Amino acid sequence: MVGTVDRPGQIDETYFGGRRKYDRGRFLQGDNAAEEEDSDPVQNNRNHGRRIDGRWVFGLKNGMDVIRLSVVEKRDGATLEPIIKRKVAPGSVIHSDEWPAYRPFNAAGFVHSTVNHQQNYEDPNTGVHTQNIERVWLDTNTKIMNTTRGTPRHLLQAHLNEYSWRIFRLDADDLFMVFLIDLRSVFR
Repeated sequence: MVGTVDRPGQIDETYFGGRRKYDRGRFLQGDNAAEEEDSDPVQNNRNHGRRIDGRWVFGLKNGMDVIRLSVVEKRDGATLEPIIKRKVAPGSVIHSDEWPAYRPFNAAGFVHSTVNHQQNYEDPNTGVHTQNIERVWLDTNTKIMNTTRGTPRHLLQAHLNEYSWRIFRLDADDLFMVFLIDLRSVFR
């Protein structure tokens, strides 16, 4: 993924909340209490484990086609900077909001521009915006979280990978054959 002046990469993070409808406190069977200490008592015996906690997802988008989504435990600079350095070439143009964790990216060798969402969605002087990655969050919440009725923590990254692959192969005539070709290229 390389961001250019014409097609800058956009970065953002979102919270995939795990609360159920009407705050009923439902649980997922895949999330068990052995992962972390839980101070919240189980309120009824029909639940299957610990309460669904939300997950932070960090996303990179280049233009209209390339999407990289990663589940992260924290959204601080120490967590996000290695992901950026691994997935974006040095010298690339990156657009983001003014989240403090993104500040050191100029020093890390990227051309980093920001937009202040409290004032505008698109910076009137520079034209910087993050609307493409914000649209990805709407689509992923609709396609992954709503259609799968909540996703256990250990399966979320797999669902995000599948969603990214489907967007990358959106114009394929025979999706199954493209999948087999991509599978063969990965496992050579």
